[in-house]
Amino acid sequence: MAKDPVPATSLPGEINTASRYAQPHTQRSSSPPILTPQPSRSLHTNLNRLITSRLPLCLPPHTSSPHLYTTGLLHFAHVYLTFESLWHDLTLSTHQSTPTSPLLSFLLVDPWDADTDSDPENASPGPSPRMLAFLASLRPTGLARSSRLRKDLETLTGLSSTDLAVSLCQFPGAKVQEYCAHIRKVVGKKPHVLVAYAWCYYMAVFSGGRWIRGELRRGGEEFWRKGGAQSGGETEKEEAVSLNEAGLSFLCFPGLEDGEDIKAEFKSRLAAAEELFTPQEREDVVQESQEIFRYSVGLVEELDELLATNAEKVAAVEAAQQARETARRKDAQAISSSGLLHSRWLQSPEVSTVVLSLGCVAWLAVYLFMGSDRIL
Repeated sequence: MAKDPVPATSLPGEINTASRYAQPHTQRSSSPPILTPQPSRSLHTNLNRLITSRLPLCLPPHTSSPHLYTTGLLHFAHVYLTFESLWHDLTLSTHQSTPTSPLLSFLLVDPWDADTDSDPENASPGPSPRMLAFLASLRPTGLARSSRLRKDLETLTGLSSTDLAVSLCQFPGAKVQEYCAHIRKVVGKKPHVLVAYAWCYYMAVFSGGRWIRGELRRGGEEFWRKGGAQSGGETEKEEAVSLNEAGLSFLCFPGLEDGEDIKAEFKSRLAAAEELFTPQEREDVVQESQEIFRYSVGLVEELDELLATNAEKVAAVEAAQQARETARRKDAQAISSSGLLHSRWLQSPEVSTVVLSLGCVAWLAVYLFMGSDRIL
């Protein structure tokens, strides 16, 4: 989840700062957490490392089908579907009493509605009208990811929309189930923390997601069509849908600006609401952003267990990435040093005098050859 340059004193800036701190996930208390600086790497850096080091393993030559990527996408799809469905329900008309689940089967246990707090004493009074109005207007058209995630999963798994909805009724792992239960609980009590989910997960798609999209496309069209709905049968005779529309659409945005206009509008709307949050609400959002990073790291770790990720291959990928990054930095330093030496060379008194003298001689030669009336 990549950070985006924002003023450090803004709410997004405070969220970005919070991602550089950590608190053991096992600590639970009623008092506010103490932010402990990490000497090695931040939450954000650690999560980026975990994702980027495993991404190549989802592509040829490490694998021959998009199964690994699809499995990882399914894990994080539950997160997006959970907070976006809660967001949708919150901003519906107050006259509608029943929630609108993204699932189609009401006969199965709905992961977005289960595990709710039934104790009336602990029930939340609900968001204030000002917060409801803000949440309803924060996300520009084209920002939400749920429909694109479902379309990608249908394409990559070959499931129909109904079958996929039934499949989504079951969590693929205990940690993703715990995370989604946490989201439902915290949003139910503090709806304003949805801002933390919006900033962390949407900005991740805008920034790091674009790099991931470029890497995934290297797998090639044939690779992404294996095992999906367009891999055989009558669909082969039809014109294949672009990967940007189904398959990798989660990482794409509508329009000609590849989402830059949507990102700018989202950031503008969020910046305009800086004074809307009370100090406590602001603190809630910042603290929840830390939970987001910690839970996201947990999802990657769970995927490693489920997929039996080869630790040696991950280490080799990390070593190669580190070597490329080191080489890139050396090249940048060399270019910078070259420019600095050139600048210092020109600034030295001896050299600058010679350059000035040569310039005067050249001007005089042109003056004598062409005539002063043609120059002055």
